[in-house]
This record gives sequence, C-alpha cells and structure tokens, in this order.
Amino acid sequence: MDVSQVVRDSILRLGAKRVMLQNAKDSLKTIVLGSEQGDSAFDPAYLPGSFNLCYRSLDLKHCYYLYRRVTDLCPNLKNIVLFYSMFSPGHVLERSPDDSDIGPLVSALFELDVEYQADNLNALAKALTRQLQDGMAATLAREAVQLDGYDGFQPAYRSVAPAAQFDRRVLSHIRMNYETGADYYLLKILAIASNLGHSVHVVIPPVTGMYREAVGARSSIIFRELIEVVGSFPWRVPVKVLNAYDDEAYEDAFFVDSDHLDAHGKGTRMLSQTIADQVGANEAAA
Repeated sequence: MDVSQVVRDSILRLGAKRVMLQNAKDSLKTIVLGSEQGDSAFDPAYLPGSFNLCYRSLDLKHCYYLYRRVTDLCPNLKNIVLFYSMFSPGHVLERSPDDSDIGPLVSALFELDVEYQADNLNALAKALTRQLQDGMAATLAREAVQLDGYDGFQPAYRSVAPAAQFDRRVLSHIRMNYETGADYYLLKILAIASNLGHSVHVVIPPVTGMYREAVGARSSIIFRELIEVVGSFPWRVPVKVLNAYDDEAYEDAFFVDSDHLDAHGKGTRMLSQTIADQVGANEAAA
C-alpha cells in the first residue's frame, strides 16, 4: 500500500506513543491531549502518572476519540489536560491539505474507529488497520521502541514552521478561529469528563510577541468560544483554564518558531511545572 509522506514521517513517532501508552496504562492518572503545541510544551517528568498524547495537527475531534479510548485503557485516570490553541475552534484535520492522513493513522494505531466524510480517508484507515492486524504492529513496536522519549514525550523530534510561512500560518489560524464546529467535540470531551469524574485543565499555550502582534486581538476575544463553553454549563467536575497566551514571562527565546516552545527549553519546563502545580492543587482540594 502506498502511503503519503506525512504517514511515513509520523508512523514511528505515533507508534512509539502507542507502545509507551500500553506500557504505562495501569499507572496513568493524567492524559494530555492536543496538537503539536502540546507535543513540545508538556514534559511528563514534572507530573508523575501523566502521559503526553499530543501530536502534530491533532484536532478536537481526534482528541475526543483518543480520550474516549484512553478511558477504556487506563483504569486509574483522574485528569485530562487539553491544549487549546487559537485555531482550535475551526481546525478540522481531515480537511487539511497537508496533514489529513494523520487522522486515519491515529485511528488505526489507537483503534479509534473514526468515521470520515472522505472515502479515501476511510479507506486509508481500514488499510492501515488491516496491516496492523496482519503483523505490522509487532514490527512497528520493535522499531518504535528505539526512539528517544518517555511517557509520550519525544523532545528530540520536533518540527519548526518556516519563517517564510509566518504570515500565511497566522492568517490561517485567524480564519479557523472565526470558524465554528470543532468545539462540538470540546463539549463531548467535557461531557465524558463530567460523567466519569475527571478534572479538566484546558491549556491555552503561549506564543511569541510577534505572533500576538500579528493577530492583534485580546485573548478574551480569541478564546471567546472556549470561555463560553466552559462557563455555560454546570459541569459536575472542575474545569480550569490556564491561559498562557498573554504571559510575557514566556520570552521569545523560549520558542523554536512563532508558537511552538522548544521542548528542551525553559518555556517547556515553566509550562509543565505550572500544569503540574494546577493539577496537584486540584487533587489536594478534592
């Protein structure tokens, strides 16, 4: 089966996360979900019993399916951390011209059974699932386990958005911010957490000053849908929002590009510790 470059680029890294998750499932208390902003920005070493299941371009739909799957795998899960970026309200992975194939790969590797509108994506998911069932899973596990990383965190593997694409990326993020639909899955995530008694920590990741200046809007406007969703329902569990978007303590030098922290840097250490403190304080108060 011919696969796209994005599948070839992703299969080992996601396969490694699959192996790590399977090995850690009985001890996990906190799952961290989101796109590559979270992939590089949360180090599980700061929060024992946590796992970084973020990955490149994952949208809220796939985060929902991953969360649902993890609730079946991890009997001691208590907390969910969800990275929510400016583009999250309108980001639909299966519409991405470059990254759409990541969805079927995630669905196959983690047994999510996601349904897509495009026939080619459904066909890809089924083909990848068959290959895993036919023996590829064992081969993938042997190769993936050699990758550097722990608890889903793989700091040696990072992508950097080319500086020449900055204007186009920011305009794309602004457009997706004003689109609607993806927050349907945010509601579904919160509903599962409420039913299962899992505390929720929504993290708005930091960005560079150049990014904020290019967007030119207050975070209260950018994240209006998130604020509305969190505040509009009587959730039976704590739902906390950690807003680092406006936090100038995250210096531009902490980033590898306009909106991705250096996984090896001080910014990731700061944000990971802040998340750990918030989760720990919530557990202590429970």
